[in-house]
Amino acid sequence: IAVGKLLEGLPAKVPGIEQRTFLQEVISCYRIEAFRAAVVMAWNLAFDHLLRWVLADGKRLASFNTAIGVRYPKKSGLVVGDFDDFEELKEFEAIEVLNTAGLINGGVVKILKKELDRRNSAAHPSAIVVTQHQTEDTITDLVNNVILKH
Repeated sequence: IAVGKLLEGLPAKVPGIEQRTFLQEVISCYRIEAFRAAVVMAWNLAFDHLLRWVLADGKRLASFNTAIGVRYPKKSGLVVGDFDDFEELKEFEAIEVLNTAGLINGGVVKILKKELDRRNSAAHPSAIVVTQHQTEDTITDLVNNVILKH
């Protein structure tokens, strides 16, 4: 019930049409108990939100670009200028760069790494069971600690 209310109140707080589309898919998947899909879409929503948050501010973007070369010297020539440029980084690498740049704190890094691992487990065929409780944990963690804070 709490997760359902959290999700229903979120559309008004989500700024972009792309993110609202992801959110609608999270809600739809959760309601029909497609928990693997809900985990994947919740990750997509949070990660998309975080990248757009970086792009929305010149200072954040400059810090991110500087941190790319610090964290990954072999990628020091990479400069992110628009959303498509993020494709040059794996999701894990983007998290590490955000941390190196000081744009997210250690607690958020831990949450993102945990939820990326869960997303990977949910997204790939396996015998791993994704329960409602795990899905609710993923959604509430990502919404409360990434989407609503950044």
